[in-house]
Amino acid sequence: MLNQLNRHCKRSLLLTFWLMASVCTSTPIALAADDAEKISGEQRSEDVAQLPRPVGVSSSLPTTIDGLSFNGYGQLVIQASRAVAYRSSLDLANNTYNFTIPATRISSQLRRPILGSNSPIEQIRLNQVGDAVVVSVKTIAGWQIRETVRTNPQIIALLLNSVRQVPASIPINIPSNTRSQIQPSYGNINGRQLVAIDAGHGGPDVGATRNGIYEKDIALAISKQLGRILQQMGYAVVYTRTEDIDLDLEPRVQIAENARASAFVSVHVNSLDANASQVNGVETYHAPSASLGKNLAELVHQQIIASTGANDRGVRSARFHVIIKTSMPAILVETGFITNPSEASRLVSGAYQERMAEAIAKGVDQFLKSYRR
Repeated sequence: MLNQLNRHCKRSLLLTFWLMASVCTSTPIALAADDAEKISGEQRSEDVAQLPRPVGVSSSLPTTIDGLSFNGYGQLVIQASRAVAYRSSLDLANNTYNFTIPATRISSQLRRPILGSNSPIEQIRLNQVGDAVVVSVKTIAGWQIRETVRTNPQIIALLLNSVRQVPASIPINIPSNTRSQIQPSYGNINGRQLVAIDAGHGGPDVGATRNGIYEKDIALAISKQLGRILQQMGYAVVYTRTEDIDLDLEPRVQIAENARASAFVSVHVNSLDANASQVNGVETYHAPSASLGKNLAELVHQQIIASTGANDRGVRSARFHVIIKTSMPAILVETGFITNPSEASRLVSGAYQERMAEAIAKGVDQFLKSYRR
């Protein structure tokens, strides 16, 4: 009797383990099969980024598409709450790029970018198709979307490219010591004007500094914000640097010249001796006798003072290399004094940097709408 009981218990335990294993493995396999069936009939592009489905995520908390925005590199970014896979297809007849993101929902608090009247993107639409979100991006004629290498599984970054190039007689030769990521947007194509943005200093040249705060870092942060906002307004952008590199003054000029920029904006932070720490405010510079540069400087300066409430130290002329050697209207903005404790605390604030960038962008927009290069 005891032996029979032992055999019965062993059979029961084996049956229990088998049932538990079946429950643990059957559901994920079935879900993967369902997803494959739902997207198997869709057209695949040649360059489709594939990522595994996140493991161990509760079904009660679905992965959501939280927003679309432009980053500082001229890319349209799709942001998800968790790691996502996607596949893409092109509707050539309508010039529409479709990105299907399985096992996701559209967030109830979805953030969308503002498309300017000159934007190369005509329309962005999101549709919930079963358990997948389909993002459709329609571009204007002469523009295309290129997928980028993914460095963050929660982000899909799409690069906007013009399919037309600068004529061969005006090649874009970036200096060999320039390692920054330059935007592939060239000149005034289809009425789309280009702005050159120069973040002052960089690398071992930290610029003005106080209490561990470097001018080069503030200038770069504001410059990236400025580029993003201008692109949302519909302008093309070229940067002299987008990372912390050492770059001489002349290569900065050449980047703007070779790109045939419509305007040049150099972003800096001011400083004085420690015994003048009470001095604060914004100064905007143009080249001497440059009437268009002065006009651009005045419009940008007015917007900055109105938006930030900073002390108005006026529009001035100076012989800074980057604004006297460029052929397009050019300005240099001293966004504040790093030697003033109160102003320094604002300059390192992301919100204040964005407000500064928005004001500069508005002034540039005002100028370029009244002047066509």
